[in-house]
Amino acid sequence: MKELASNKEWKKWGEIDPLFGVASWQNKQRDGSNPWTDQEFYQLGDSDWKDFSRHWEMYGVSRESCLEIGCGAGRITMQLASYFNQVHAIDVSEKMIEYAKKHISISSVAFHLSNGMNIPIADQSVFSVFSTHVFQHFDSLSVADKYFAEIARTMKTNGTLMIHLPIYRWPSKSRILTMIYAAQKTIGDIRARGKRLLMHYGMAKPLMRWLNYPIEYFYEVLPKYGFDDVELAVFVTKSNNDPHSFIFARKKT
Repeated sequence: MKELASNKEWKKWGEIDPLFGVASWQNKQRDGSNPWTDQEFYQLGDSDWKDFSRHWEMYGVSRESCLEIGCGAGRITMQLASYFNQVHAIDVSEKMIEYAKKHISISSVAFHLSNGMNIPIADQSVFSVFSTHVFQHFDSLSVADKYFAEIARTMKTNGTLMIHLPIYRWPSKSRILTMIYAAQKTIGDIRARGKRLLMHYGMAKPLMRWLNYPIEYFYEVLPKYGFDDVELAVFVTKSNNDPHSFIFARKKT
C-alpha cells in the first residue's frame, strides 16, 4: 500500500527531534533556548493525561485495554501504561518508537510500527482508543475516514474512543465561507508538496500540517462505522492553558 504523504515529515521529526515533534512548544526544539529534557517531556504527559482521563471517565472508559494512535516518543503512553491493563501503542516512525521504548519498558505495553493506514492489531481486540495531536496532521478528511473504519474494526462492543482534533462550525451555511476554506486548503496542499520536496533534499525542516474538522463530519461519518453517543468536549489543559477539543464515541456493534 502506498505510504501516506504525511508519514514523511513525522518520520523525519523522529530522526531529528522526537520530543519537539510531539510537543512543539516555543523554544523547546533541540537547538532552541530551552530544549525539552526527558524529565520535562514525560512530566508534561503526566499533567496532560490527568486532564484527559478526568473527562474520559465522565464519559465512560474501560481500563481493560487501550489502543493509542500516534504514540510518538511515549509522552502519553507512559501514563496509559499505569492506567490500562494492556496498551497497544502504534506510530509510523520507527525512531519515535525506539525513543519511547527506551523509557517505557513495561510488559503490558506493546509497540507496533504502522504504515499510517492500517492498524496492526486484531479485530475486536481493545475496549478503548485514544489519540492526541495526531489527527490534526492528516492531509484530508478521507485519511481520517480510513482511520475511523480501522478503529471500528479493532474495538470491542461498548468500547469508547477519545480523540483530539481541531473542530470548527461556520456561523451559517455560507457557500462563500466554504469556498474560501476550500481555496485555503488547496493552497496549503500545494505548499505542503513543495516543502516535502525541499525536505527530501535536505533543504527544509519537516512541516506540521493542520487539518480542521467540521463538526457535522462526526455525526455523518462515525455512525457509518457503528458508533453512537457522539459527544464533543472542549477543555483547557493545565500544562499550557490551551483549549483542547476532543470527540468521544461508543462502539455499538
